[in-house]
Amino acid sequence: MAELTTNSVVHGAGSDTLRIGAESDRIVCEVHDSGQLNDPLAGRRPSHPTQPRGRGLLLVHPLADLVRVHTGPDGTTIRRYLPG
Repeated sequence: MAELTTNSVVHGAGSDTLRIGAESDRIVCEVHDSGQLNDPLAGRRPSHPTQPRGRGLLLVHPLADLVRVHTGPDGTTIRRYLPG
């Protein structure tokens, strides 16, 4: 959760929303900001070892059941589904 909120503050252009709730037997953490995610594979492939940043979404995926990313003109929303 901390990684999503930190990414939102650092990359999100200053407008952030955090929601935490439940769906069925999962905990859902959602972060929305007004930033744009231009890399459709962010968090899905490793960053280069010498790259100083860019591992945030890589850390989000392994502990989640599902991570959904939607980016569009109004910003980016990332929903992380965790076992309940």
